[in-house]
Amino acid sequence: MKPIRAAKKVVPKLRNRPPRAPASVVGGRIVRRTRDESSVNRLYLELRDRAMRYDLRPGERVNEQELGRELGVSRPPLREALNRLESEGFLQFVMNKGFFRKPISVDEVFDLYQVRVALERRAVFLAIDRATDEEIAAVGQYWADVMSQAKVMSPEEMLQADEEFHSRLVALSHNRELSAFLEQVVRRIHIARHIDVQQSDWNERAFNSHARIVELIASRDKEAALKQLTEHIDMSLKRALDITKEMTARFFLQDMPK
Repeated sequence: MKPIRAAKKVVPKLRNRPPRAPASVVGGRIVRRTRDESSVNRLYLELRDRAMRYDLRPGERVNEQELGRELGVSRPPLREALNRLESEGFLQFVMNKGFFRKPISVDEVFDLYQVRVALERRAVFLAIDRATDEEIAAVGQYWADVMSQAKVMSPEEMLQADEEFHSRLVALSHNRELSAFLEQVVRRIHIARHIDVQQSDWNERAFNSHARIVELIASRDKEAALKQLTEHIDMSLKRALDITKEMTARFFLQDMPK
């Protein structure tokens, strides 16, 4: 008798289908990331810069089709970049309507500055315990080099240098999460600070306090360093609130019928 062969298992063929892109949840919606992360990131950075400059007016709807044609991109990577901007607080998403530039809010700017001062105070507190003398000296030297070139620097260059100083200051804490959170806050108050930097009389006092903060950290004087930092940011807060009010009034007047 011939041995009985086991029945051949029939495996149904699946239709060829490209693997689905990985997903994340943003604002309660499932968002799939495109496979070309580098191109999405470049697109995101371009749109973020526009949002930071308020090229989109507060409350204005984002025309995705027009934007896609202008930038030469399809809808999926554009939608992903817009979702990232929403998650960072630059845009709002309204169901069945799309993305809108968030309105300017004095209360929001105030809240962001409160977050900023909390983050930087904690960073300075940690830096005094963790940073080496060489690391502190490097931050001080960076700012000294900036000030030696200040007279020939544009307002945009001065703002970038100022933001870089605060980034390096927080990095002295050796806490990457503090640095990451501060970067997000700084982006969202960028436009107010850009206008602020153009006020040269205020800048001289504000920028001089940078060197003093570094000196106090180097001397490991926590109380004095925290006091100097808080006064420095509070001075910036007052200017930012005034500028935000001016911007709100300007946009309101521009929207009025002529």
